[in-house]
Amino acid sequence: MKENIIKMSKKILKLIVFSIFINVSSLFSQDYNLQTIKLWQNESIPFNKKEILLNEKLDEVGLRYTQISEPMLYVYKNKNLKNNGAAMLFCPGGGYANVTIGKNNGANEAKYFLDMGFNVVAVLKYRLPDTLIVNSQEQVPLCDAQKALSLVHQNASNWSVNREKIVVIGSSAGGHLAASLSNLKDSIIAPNVKQDDLKIAATILMYPVMSFNLPYRHKGSYKRLLANKFNDQTLLDYYSMENQVNITTPPTYIIHALDDKSVVYQNSVIYCDSLEKYNIKYKYTALEKGGHGFGFNFNRTGIDWTKELKIWLTTDLGLLEN
Repeated sequence: MKENIIKMSKKILKLIVFSIFINVSSLFSQDYNLQTIKLWQNESIPFNKKEILLNEKLDEVGLRYTQISEPMLYVYKNKNLKNNGAAMLFCPGGGYANVTIGKNNGANEAKYFLDMGFNVVAVLKYRLPDTLIVNSQEQVPLCDAQKALSLVHQNASNWSVNREKIVVIGSSAGGHLAASLSNLKDSIIAPNVKQDDLKIAATILMYPVMSFNLPYRHKGSYKRLLANKFNDQTLLDYYSMENQVNITTPPTYIIHALDDKSVVYQNSVIYCDSLEKYNIKYKYTALEKGGHGFGFNFNRTGIDWTKELKIWLTTDLGLLEN
């Protein structure tokens, strides 16, 4: 009897070890290839100061990068290529104080959209408006975003991307950057970037910073982007994205939680009002709960909001496959 129990215990132990091995193997198996690209490989980095004494830092919890002087593009390529050729440029948030992509450089977010049906998800680690590192600080994040978008266009054939199906997504201050990229196309800041390389099929904005004016502005973002120019009303109006919507603004999907205490949901409402004014196709999803920065934490939101997003991208815009 005792020997049978011992044999049974050994079998159970083997099954547990085998199960752990399978789970760990599948955890580390990747359905994508990663290519890391310096935005300005063969060029001097625009707006950087001649002498930069600060080194890039990742915070203690491994989430937020600061003091970035060399922007990077982390290109996740789907091993299971789709015929639609859809690609995405992801602009992370961080209140223009940091870039929140974690030490895995946005791999979790990228994998989510690769599984949704995108062939490529390019995650941007952009420079911040840090006056110790850059000049003309308010132009720097957009400069990097324009360059990143142009690289997706220029590598379309190599990356199995349809240039008519490039989507830009941004969260929080990254939403402000994505909206800037979508609306300020006539103002090309990045050197050697062409107008054709800034075409966007759709924009996705997650709890975005939109207005730099009262009463809805996020108290940190506008001061960090404008630095000592934060009282310049011309700049406050210019960088309030509800003022910049125009007939060329791409179709837009917006998601915001009504209980967001950091970036209030009215930022999205006033932006939608501008989209409607110019007859831009859009969809606004207001969640009852989720707070700020819920991302793909569906326990916080109570629903998987990405299901509706995929329907919009597939049925309404034809960018993804069923």
